[in-house]
Amino acid sequence: MLDPLNDIHHYSSTFTISQIIKFCEKKGLSVSRAMIQNYIRAGLFPPPVNRLYTQKHLAALVIIIKLKNIYDIQAIKEVMTPHMDEEGLPLEIYRWLISKQQEILDEWIKNVAPTITSEAEEMQRLLLMTHAADITEL
Repeated sequence: MLDPLNDIHHYSSTFTISQIIKFCEKKGLSVSRAMIQNYIRAGLFPPPVNRLYTQKHLAALVIIIKLKNIYDIQAIKEVMTPHMDEEGLPLEIYRWLISKQQEILDEWIKNVAPTITSEAEEMQRLLLMTHAADITEL
């Protein structure tokens, strides 16, 4: 699933940390309470207000999870900080990032997948595609 927040409008506008973790689990994303707290301490997104996280916090968390496979925390912070507000990553920016990920996938399907000639080559290209989908300039 490219856009784990595609149905975000069906959910509350605020979440507890436990609800965030359950939401991520349902969407196949791995996150823990400690990870979220570490991201806040590292300045990747703002702390919750009255112990509640917003949809913008959730959008920032999803992007962090996607980017942490290839970038360190400092690099992610440098890229994301200019786009954050007091509640996290605006959903418009999140949607733009997801659309770029979709463009990479579409390009892959159109131009790379048809040229695969062996199983080993296919595995190498799938790995490349996985990382390429996460490398999206803001």
